[in-house]
Amino acid sequence: MFSLGPLNLRSNLFLSPLAGYTNLPFRLVIREIGGVDLCTTDLVNARSLIEQNPKALKLIETNAQDSPLSVQLFGGVKEEMRDASILLQERGVDSIDVNMGCPVPKVTKTGGGASMMNELPKTQELIRSMVDAVEVPITAKMRLGWDDQNLTAPDLARALEDAGVSAIFVHGRTRAQGF
Repeated sequence: MFSLGPLNLRSNLFLSPLAGYTNLPFRLVIREIGGVDLCTTDLVNARSLIEQNPKALKLIETNAQDSPLSVQLFGGVKEEMRDASILLQERGVDSIDVNMGCPVPKVTKTGGGASMMNELPKTQELIRSMVDAVEVPITAKMRLGWDDQNLTAPDLARALEDAGVSAIFVHGRTRAQGF
């Protein structure tokens, strides 16, 4: 048994989000193979989710066999991330993961992904607003930092812990190192 905030899991092995792969059919195959309990979706844009964009809704598609489920959100606007979290909790997701590691310019230029590692007070406030708005665990996936000269992970981890995250997952590279 493993606990993630109030969520009790049968395994400490999770399916991490991977853009283009962790859709519903893939998650169901992984669950059938076994050993993994919590599975996470592809990253989903918070604003697109709020706007009910069909592509965003497809990314969070689920069924009764796809549980427990975490949805990975990205975005840099506190209100959008909070509102998307509320929407996801209402839809019955078990956990919400915040992407703070994506190095892709399309994501970082909006203030999401790895760019969140450069603005610790803003990121901490954004996370706190999500934690305060929902009862499901909020987790964060981050990198070591922006580049070798800006290794912000230790300070960010403390800020996220103070904001109330239930877990932090670290991709052991910087944004500059890519995938």
